[in-house]
Amino acid sequence: MTLASPPFEPLAEVVGRLEDQGLVCALGGSGLLAALGLVDEVGDWDLTTDAGGDEVAAALAGRAFERFGASGVHADSKLVLDGGVIEVISRFAMRSGADIVRLPTIVAGRWRGVPLGSPEVWAVAYHLLGREARTRTVLAHLDRAGADPAALARLLGEPLPPSLRTRLEALPRRSRRGPEGGG
Repeated sequence: MTLASPPFEPLAEVVGRLEDQGLVCALGGSGLLAALGLVDEVGDWDLTTDAGGDEVAAALAGRAFERFGASGVHADSKLVLDGGVIEVISRFAMRSGADIVRLPTIVAGRWRGVPLGSPEVWAVAYHLLGREARTRTVLAHLDRAGADPAALARLLGEPLPPSLRTRLEALPRRSRRGPEGGG
């Protein structure tokens, strides 16, 4: 499968700058799905971090970016770099009715040197975003590969919609954590 994506080098540079400052980040969205072999096209690179926006901005000092606060279903903030090619989402969270669902940055492996986010987290994110096809794709992957019990435990502690909670509880569990993506 040939991968169509934005340039990888700027992503690697941003990850390096964040990690050099001690900030944990992880690739999510279509980049994560590509790393897992589930899609062959990446529209942009989405990174999440539990760090605040000011910490991320300081780590990326000298690079041009736009800052965006919470809006719509998003209860987080983000910095957008390279004309929208890279988004760094700080304190990833989404609204679910009157509740806020916190989506932790959990590193589930590495791909091409970039930390990979948790597919369990992205299954929840896609569900809350109303991206049904992507939700099904990630859940089918977790049905095959098994879900990380620790990631599920963190997510099940959030105010999830009942149908999503039931689906996550039904996922098979991996007996041990292993890398999600190849190399």
